[in-house]
Amino acid sequence: MKLSEYRSILKQRFEIVQASCLFAFRKEVAYAGNNWAGVISATAYTLSMLLFVNIIFGNTKQIAGYSHNDMLLYFYVAQLTYFTNWYLSMINIHELTVDVNQGHLDMVLTKPVPALFYLTSRNIGGFRFFVEAFPPTLAIVFSINWPALSISPTNLVYGIFIFIFGAISLHVFEFLAALPVFWLGESENIVDLAGFIGAGSGIMIPLEGFSRPLQFALGTIIPVLISTAFTASAVLGKTSSRFLFLWAFIIALIAVIIRKLAWNFAIKNYTSASS
Repeated sequence: MKLSEYRSILKQRFEIVQASCLFAFRKEVAYAGNNWAGVISATAYTLSMLLFVNIIFGNTKQIAGYSHNDMLLYFYVAQLTYFTNWYLSMINIHELTVDVNQGHLDMVLTKPVPALFYLTSRNIGGFRFFVEAFPPTLAIVFSINWPALSISPTNLVYGIFIFIFGAISLHVFEFLAALPVFWLGESENIVDLAGFIGAGSGIMIPLEGFSRPLQFALGTIIPVLISTAFTASAVLGKTSSRFLFLWAFIIALIAVIIRKLAWNFAIKNYTSASS
């Protein structure tokens, strides 16, 4: 591929993301009441979880080697994972199942755009992500005793990349859950199940609290611990950050390859709902 062609591809994808963010912003600001409801719901959940953590550590000093302060950081990472996964991934995946079910995919496939990239990035809720995520995560930030945490710059950088790789792997896991719609005509409940697993697995259980088989299973086949447990463990230096980085990178790379192959197979077997 020539450099000019590569630049053209990047430019096209940037324009798609730019248009997606603008469209999502206009849609989100039009429903202020819905935004406030989301803020209240997310904040209430966060405050209840902070209370729960305080109660737990009122009776014990450590859980799987994690102190109260460590667990608060873990909860912070878990909340960032939830908001990132929902507003950058799950919204688009839900829309994909509707498009296939109702035949809207036909129109997308005729557009001069990369269909897979467009379908998974057309609705990026940046504004609502910030509005809903900021108050609850801020409450966690103020609950953490940051000077008491021993975080090295190297572990922090590794942790950021692990978080990104984990978000990619989790997205692919949920994306694959949507593909049965091409054969079944509906996969909304399968996607909901995948989203529930992604949002709930391991939030309050550190990586070191899982058995080796579960660490492997939930870090590979069902990659729901990478962006949460792996990230927190790497940042806090509980497990080798370099090892977790390599693990997360390999899984993300395999996941991206599988997503492309699965998508091509699904499209090859796609029967237009409008034909």
